[in-house]
Amino acid sequence: MPEPLFSFAELVARVCPTLEGIDKWKAVRHLDNRPGVPDLVELFHLDREALEFYQAEQGKDIFGACDGIFSFLGLPGRRALFIGAYQVRGSRKATVLDPLTVPAALRGMYEAARRDEPDVVRYYYDLVRDPRFAALEMRVVVDWGPGALSWHQWALDKPVVELRDPNSLGPCPDYREVDVSLAKLAFLIRHEEANPSWRDRLSAVGGIYLLTDRARARLYVGQAGGETGFWGRWKAYAEQHTGNVAIDPAFTAGELRPESTTLSILEVVPRGASAKVLLDRLEVRWKERLCTRTAGYNRN
Repeated sequence: MPEPLFSFAELVARVCPTLEGIDKWKAVRHLDNRPGVPDLVELFHLDREALEFYQAEQGKDIFGACDGIFSFLGLPGRRALFIGAYQVRGSRKATVLDPLTVPAALRGMYEAARRDEPDVVRYYYDLVRDPRFAALEMRVVVDWGPGALSWHQWALDKPVVELRDPNSLGPCPDYREVDVSLAKLAFLIRHEEANPSWRDRLSAVGGIYLLTDRARARLYVGQAGGETGFWGRWKAYAEQHTGNVAIDPAFTAGELRPESTTLSILEVVPRGASAKVLLDRLEVRWKERLCTRTAGYNRN
């Protein structure tokens, strides 16, 4: 863990020295691995209202004694990324909401909750974003401390260990772990300078990739070569103009949706004079293994 720059409490005092009742503000760290819950960092960037809807619903009266909350998203290890300050203006109780009133990105999670616990009473808070802390959003990373499982705490003296570009989604993972939605990819491309590790790692190599249409359970196997590797090829998918006779019509018809279509890496192939021959052979192998000619988008 890097040496702390200062504490989050000190940062709050610098940004808003007139904040009253600081002892009635909680720090909360959202980290949710339940089935159907989307990546929360990605959700913040792509659909902030959905994330705030998610945050406002709790199974217990977590925020009832608070004047406000400092909200964080859990990162690997003990780290947490600040996403905003919210004043608590009140709450109400209700059973699980009708999923049709829930943001689309959260609907799967809420449908499961309604099915599994149809009569559970939950708390719904009126949380109002505090603009005084907007300049810190998606920039401040803290060490949450050894009590990582305690996701809501009164303690604000957490060490600040990193200050990020506000449009950073964090470093690109290992090639085997890359599984990026087209919506997230489009964000990364728009904010390329804030996410250099994604650009650099994905343009350094080519190989065989897999497109997964999660809404329709269909696959497509393709290859990426040339000077910009996966990054250059995948830009075309983010822009929805790939030159592919099956993929582009699916975009036009609305069958392939950015939020439910992902790209992942099956094989990494270093760029070079003989790469094209190897790419062709590997692409055929993966098409046969995954049956993407008969049950997917591949046409040859």
